Amino acid sequence: MNYYAEDYKRELITRYVLPAFGQLVSAEESKINEIVKRCRLHNAVKYQQLESPGPGWEGHLLFSIQAMVHSYYYSMDKSCRYGTNIWSKCRFIFNDSGLLDGEPRTDYIEILESGEVLSISYADLLDLMEYYPDINNAIRILAVRQGVQYRKRNALLLQSPMERVKQFVAENQSFIYCTSQEVQALHVNLTRVGYVRQLEKLNSLKLI
Repeated sequence: MNYYAEDYKRELITRYVLPAFGQLVSAEESKINEIVKRCRLHNAVKYQQLESPGPGWEGHLLFSIQAMVHSYYYSMDKSCRYGTNIWSKCRFIFNDSGLLDGEPRTDYIEILESGEVLSISYADLLDLMEYYPDINNAIRILAVRQGVQYRKRNALLLQSPMERVKQFVAENQSFIYCTSQEVQALHVNLTRVGYVRQLEKLNSLKLI
């Protein structure tokens, strides 16, 4: 066992993961030990795929320390990608239906900058949820919040292309700073050319 690596994981979990739960999860030493034991630490590079579609039970909860992450769905019929979610650093990343209901995962998850990522398998996370009621409650609350974000995103996509891009740019400055226009376009359901065209219109009207 690499004790230095274990100590470093503990430091990351104590400094970043537990505070991200807020008041939802208490920080007993025995609980931290269990989390550390079940987590893995990865050094990811920019645009590395962290997860691909598959059975629900093969999924992982991910936690990026320094970098933003996004997910997308690839349509085989249309041979193109559609953005599905964006996470800033130090946020919990998981597929709630895959974790809680065992449904297949359909998204690719990709890191947008190089950085450290903690992961825990759904099997290990479900064990922790069964043993620790506060972790169970926290994950279910996070799942509800993800549902709210999903509905908000769907509402965005119902707007006109110009309004869609205007709102997206206003709400996602950090994401725009670290990604290409091609990646940004995925999340407003436009081609890169269509996205750039809307940006030019908004700039000419001084709306962004």
